[in-house]
Amino acid sequence: MNLNKLQEAMRNLGLNQLIVASPKQIDYLINRRFECGERLLALVVKPDRAVLVLNELFPIDPINGVELVNYNDCDDGVKVVADLLDSGHVGVDGEWPSAFLLRLMKIRPELAISDETDIISDLRAIKNPDEQEKMRKASQLNDQVMHEVRKLLRVGVSEAEVAAQIHDLFVEISGGDESFETIVAFKENCADPHCMPGDKVLQAGESIVIDMGCKYQGYCSDMTRTFFIKENTMKEVYDLVLQANMAAKQVVKPGVRFCDVDEAARRVIRDGGYGEYFIHRLGHGIGMSVHEPYDVSGSNERIVKAGMCFSIEPGIYLPGVGGVRIEDLVLVTEDGCEVLNHYPYDIEVID
Repeated sequence: MNLNKLQEAMRNLGLNQLIVASPKQIDYLINRRFECGERLLALVVKPDRAVLVLNELFPIDPINGVELVNYNDCDDGVKVVADLLDSGHVGVDGEWPSAFLLRLMKIRPELAISDETDIISDLRAIKNPDEQEKMRKASQLNDQVMHEVRKLLRVGVSEAEVAAQIHDLFVEISGGDESFETIVAFKENCADPHCMPGDKVLQAGESIVIDMGCKYQGYCSDMTRTFFIKENTMKEVYDLVLQANMAAKQVVKPGVRFCDVDEAARRVIRDGGYGEYFIHRLGHGIGMSVHEPYDVSGSNERIVKAGMCFSIEPGIYLPGVGGVRIEDLVLVTEDGCEVLNHYPYDIEVID
């Protein structure tokens, strides 16, 4: 359980109390996932104590090292949290709804409140060996499904039909636990990085973007490949995006900044004359959630560390024409990185 790691980090930082509210963060800390809707959920953590505040509508088994305090719909859940807090400074998970935070500030105006989201994000960003193995397995399953996907791509098929068949493949191969809604885009729809599958029908020579992922024992995979039917009509663009992908992976190692990784890919695309068409960050952290800290962007000067896992996904998007994106996951090692995806890049043309 990662709760002990958090408490150790709190002691090192001199932080005496912390309110964790994100279900994802709580799951990471105590291995329990809650979906409480609009009702208050909070884990109050101190260096030597942890208390889960939970509505009694959600019964759970005892959790070793965690006290349980129930409240009901007639109680003020924020008041329950407030009564657990000592005077002075309290850190708060930045994902706690503002309605609860504002109520706490009204009940306990003397508290010095700060956003301490990063203390858990820093822990989650470094994957331990068990987490790393789960990430590898999730990516292996994703590779396996992608090998079957290219068999689905033929003239006359629609985006929605391919997406439905991919879902069926995930059910068959990985148990069906997708890490996000699969993106399938044809031709001009490929110019929208987050295009959702529709009724567009595939024609020869068109670009095809497939962005998909699954979960293995709670850990996510994420991969994008671009294909063409009969002929790669965007070969210059495809080759440039692939070159950018490779350039970024070559600079990944402990000690570089995330913004340096982003720039390695962006420079390739900019020098190739398509800089204005690379319209998003290079990547994002991944683990128990498909998007985790920290993002691989030009504004992030945080240092890359061994054990981090994130995506490398450069793209070029030409409105009305098409687009290309090639995405892999990398796991940072002591002297470089391990690429978790192994689906090849040189079979982009489907005959």
